[in-house]
Amino acid sequence: MTDPILALESLGYTEREAAFLYLVAVHSGYFLRRQFDYFIDRQRGAIAHHFLEKARSFGHVEFVDYGESRYVYHLFSKPIYRLVGNADSQNRRWKGDGVIRARLMALDYVLENEGDHYLVSDAAKVHFFAEVRRIPLELFIDRNGRLSPLLAAFPVSVTDRTRPATSPVRFLFADEALLTEKKFRRFLTAAERLLRAIESFEVIYASNSAYIFPLAKEEFWKRFSNPPLEVQGSLSDDWEQKSHGKMKTQALVHAKFSTLLLKYNYPQLRRKETPSLSTVRKPGLMNAAQTVAVPGHREKRGLDVG
Repeated sequence: MTDPILALESLGYTEREAAFLYLVAVHSGYFLRRQFDYFIDRQRGAIAHHFLEKARSFGHVEFVDYGESRYVYHLFSKPIYRLVGNADSQNRRWKGDGVIRARLMALDYVLENEGDHYLVSDAAKVHFFAEVRRIPLELFIDRNGRLSPLLAAFPVSVTDRTRPATSPVRFLFADEALLTEKKFRRFLTAAERLLRAIESFEVIYASNSAYIFPLAKEEFWKRFSNPPLEVQGSLSDDWEQKSHGKMKTQALVHAKFSTLLLKYNYPQLRRKETPSLSTVRKPGLMNAAQTVAVPGHREKRGLDVG
């Protein structure tokens, strides 16, 4: 298989530019200038400007104006996605503001957790779950034969690439500035049977506000605390002998839940979203652009406004 980064270089990009575009293509479809600066370890300057203008002149990236000289950049070119092996990727499609914000959060997470082994496409996720972990297709494929949308929307990684068949699997859920845990509950509903089949996993709830963290934590452990399931039955003369069959226990899982508070700047939500986004908080733009580390994650460094 052709190296996708070399393929992108053949279009006229430098190695660093090609590597960054690859990450954007497989994880988000959208990016901010500060994310490119972070990737190349530079502050604002001519390098990012030349890269953005080159990508626009090639017809690969479009600029989405959020006002006050704030832009989100959308990698939409189908030839780019074909070169990275996913020509029909949903990342090249236009998204609502809430989804764009979640995709930007996902990219921040990936940029800062590059050591994980990511499943970079729907096909890669299906292969991993079905072939490597031997999980029945019906646990993660919808009635149309596609990966469940909520599972496809966020990064999935294997923490130890040397033993993929047994390694814990890490799932990111990015909160797009909601006031309720409803979407996270839908995510858990879509993923629960798959997570139980995986047995050893971590779900990371990322947001730029800690508002929903307690509710999300409660919702997660409500499902994965491995409580015994009591089966009610009527008593009979031999109830002592039969009582052993009256208590069933869910398959034990090694579950972990983490929260990640992102204090980067993200664009304001502008347009009316889907009903699930009808109650959106006004996050505002923060002056101190930094990430607060949580247990289990390395220290993050501050970044400029995107």
